[in-house]
Amino acid sequence: MAMAGLLGTAVGQAAVWGQCGGTGWTGPTACVSGSTCVYSNEWYSQCIPGTQTTTAITTSKTTTKLTTTGTTTKTTTPAGTTAPTAASFILAGDSTVTNDKGWGGAFCSRVSSVACTNFAHSGTTTITFKSLGDWSKLIAAVKAAPKPCYVLIQFGHNDQKVLSQSEFQTNLQNMGNEIKGISGAVPVFVTSLSRRGFSGGKVSDSLETWMVYTRNAANVIGAKYIELLQTSIGYLNGIGETAAHKMDYESGDSTHLNSCGAGVFARMVGDLLVRKPVVAQSSIKIDGATTGKIDAKQAIC
Repeated sequence: MAMAGLLGTAVGQAAVWGQCGGTGWTGPTACVSGSTCVYSNEWYSQCIPGTQTTTAITTSKTTTKLTTTGTTTKTTTPAGTTAPTAASFILAGDSTVTNDKGWGGAFCSRVSSVACTNFAHSGTTTITFKSLGDWSKLIAAVKAAPKPCYVLIQFGHNDQKVLSQSEFQTNLQNMGNEIKGISGAVPVFVTSLSRRGFSGGKVSDSLETWMVYTRNAANVIGAKYIELLQTSIGYLNGIGETAAHKMDYESGDSTHLNSCGAGVFARMVGDLLVRKPVVAQSSIKIDGATTGKIDAKQAIC
């Protein structure tokens, strides 16, 4: 019900911050007055306050071209848009981002082409990541890191168990604003990685409402975000339940990732950062074979 209210429509139009397009979307594609439908990725477009023209929206979509061998990839950005090259990445998040059970370690070691440090901590929320001291360590690292330093922030899995959605959004905004207060530091919110539970042959996930609040936090403070939840759901639906579970950390654990699964979603994060565009391709190692299979929704593990 909360989701329906948030994404409600007026006379067949999506509300501000509501979804207005994307692969498989059957809802309204027009936005209420004062907002415009802006492309985020193939799975999601959102009504953003403002009066951008249709041309601007259309050309905001990035494209990816693969060679026939699948060993190189070229990502183009909209005309007039220059994505900066990152000097470093720093990661914050819960267990789905950690080195041992999430995509973060694989991102730093296999995907990032620049300095990368992962502070993700299993079991944490946007509150306990601070109370346990992880945030203060991250802030110190961000201040010392080569600039520009892009701080990827992904929470939600544990927050949804103990916090209200408004508390979650406020906490993310506070995190983002603190990062923005450091010269040369750039916060980038990442919507939660999908769990791999299935029902009726499709992913069954309870994180979509929390995804919306992550986007809202980014928009309120003028930060970037990438759409990992919807992109990972689309990929998992494409490869199917059997292949999806081959990425499980262990039998029965459809939340965390084994090494192969970590590589898949780390690559997905890297590609999303380039395609948004948040950073230039030079910030991310090229792996056209993996990117091509993800785009084609082919099983890798």
